[in-house]
Amino acid sequence: MVISRLALVAALPLAALVLSQPAAAKPAETGLGEVSRTLGNRETQEAMAGVLASLAKAMLQMDVSAFGQAAEAVGDKRTARQLRKGTTLADVAGRDARRLPEEIRRKAPAMVGAMGAMAGAMDAMLPELAKVAEQMKAALPAGLPGDAPVGPDEPPAGEATEE
Repeated sequence: MVISRLALVAALPLAALVLSQPAAAKPAETGLGEVSRTLGNRETQEAMAGVLASLAKAMLQMDVSAFGQAAEAVGDKRTARQLRKGTTLADVAGRDARRLPEEIRRKAPAMVGAMGAMAGAMDAMLPELAKVAEQMKAALPAGLPGDAPVGPDEPPAGEATEE
């Protein structure tokens, strides 16, 4: 019995999400079709790869010596010595980290394309998810055990009143 309640509680957020979408939602209404097309565009993928590579390069050049000062303040002299002034994140991460921006530039277009494909798949699945939500809605009781009845002049549980 506990497992079935747990499954019900776990399914409720999914049901709420799906029920918030119109049952006959069209791709243009969800925005997922447009996301899929945008992320599927090769120029968009290349541009995003360039941005992500630039961000990674900037992060690797970040001076992390402030962490060394903090380590010294708490008595960690070893870390403080390793993170002297001018130490960058790339220094800490090791020499392989220096290749990270180019690896991101190379791999990101495929990852962005995959995200676009997933958005397209979600767009195609929405009508089926709406059907499942309707079935779940029909299967759920009107209230959960222990719910207090709500009178016509009472706000639902958890909502504030103006008093």
